[in-house]
Amino acid sequence: MLRAFLKRLNQRCLESSNGERGLILDPEMEKAIQLVSKYANNDPNFKKGGKDYSLRKGLWIGGNFGSGKTQLIKTFKDAKKSFGVSVGFQTCVDMNMAFLKKDEFNNQVARFDGIKTFANKFDKTQRIFDDLGEEETQILDFGNKICVMSHILSERYKGFNQGTLTHITTNLSLEQIRKEYGGRIESRINEMFNVIILGSKADSPDYRKI
Repeated sequence: MLRAFLKRLNQRCLESSNGERGLILDPEMEKAIQLVSKYANNDPNFKKGGKDYSLRKGLWIGGNFGSGKTQLIKTFKDAKKSFGVSVGFQTCVDMNMAFLKKDEFNNQVARFDGIKTFANKFDKTQRIFDDLGEEETQILDFGNKICVMSHILSERYKGFNQGTLTHITTNLSLEQIRKEYGGRIESRINEMFNVIILGSKADSPDYRKI
């Protein structure tokens, strides 16, 4: 499983860089790959990888720009597909666009109807929301300020104990999460997610620049 995971991740890195850069391993990336591979394989040993790690939680992959978060989570998606498990992939910018999309016939904004598939406590499809914090965190809805991703995560949290699984990638620190999405979202991270950090060191490389 690990070998296949590494091979697919290397392919994704090559594809995303137009063939110029394959997978670059450092100790943090190696550890993250092992963890995500075990998680994708439902390996009970995943739980030994960190405090409070659990297969019933989703993945929260945080870290600096260019640290490989998106390619890692996409490779997880590929691995689950090989087991016959479909995992949805949306960017957080996509979610704002779905909320603000206008119907071409009546010119009405979709609003919450546009994101009801994703903000659903009964949703049994695993969902990846890529680049939390890249979207505008406050948009206007009839004069009221709405944070779309905060709403989505809050609704999915309601179904967490019944198996609603959510996965996140983000460049934001916990302090920034609290500022942008509120303390309620920040406080639920460890309950809903297995937190894996990439590029946490001052000298961690930005792989897009290599």
